[in-house]
Amino acid sequence: MPLHPVFKKKITVLFFLVCCLAGNRLSAQSFMHGYGATISVLSAPGITLSQTNLCYFPRYNFIENENSSVSVGVPIGAGIGISNNSYGDDAGIAFAFDLPAVVDYNIGCKSTPDNDHNFGGYFGAGFGYYKVFISQSSYSDFRGATYGPMARAGVRFSSSNEGWNGLGITIGMFYKKGLEKLKFNTVGFNILIDM
Repeated sequence: MPLHPVFKKKITVLFFLVCCLAGNRLSAQSFMHGYGATISVLSAPGITLSQTNLCYFPRYNFIENENSSVSVGVPIGAGIGISNNSYGDDAGIAFAFDLPAVVDYNIGCKSTPDNDHNFGGYFGAGFGYYKVFISQSSYSDFRGATYGPMARAGVRFSSSNEGWNGLGITIGMFYKKGLEKLKFNTVGFNILIDM
């Protein structure tokens, strides 16, 4: 059954408005990234790991306004560290990689590519996955992973000095509660150069 001409006109107008709104929303989205280092301390009953990772953090702003954004990102990292246990004088070398997925609310500096504020910050939450390989200790057969929800926050700053070439610095921290059998709790600190 054909649509009445009035309905066709309303559907056409509605479709046009949706396309215009979607176009405006898409033009406000952007890709940003940074790189740096993360220091993490993972602890579970009987074992403690301290880990330093090189980190690359791509993020995609899916909502932006003049001074803030909401982004989804994957601050991936890989590196080495030291493990020890509390039941003896045993230590080893830990190799690990980190693969969290996070959603952040960003404000001020580096919240969007065009934001020219010199100070800002972020807070967010996500889910982290951290794979650990330990060698040269009684845990040498440990090939564990820790995973669980995480909360994060930090500050960002830059300078109006042209020598910075539009770069910013992020200093942040996070906490992850392990859900795996060993239930590692992870506290981490990072410093990133934001592009």
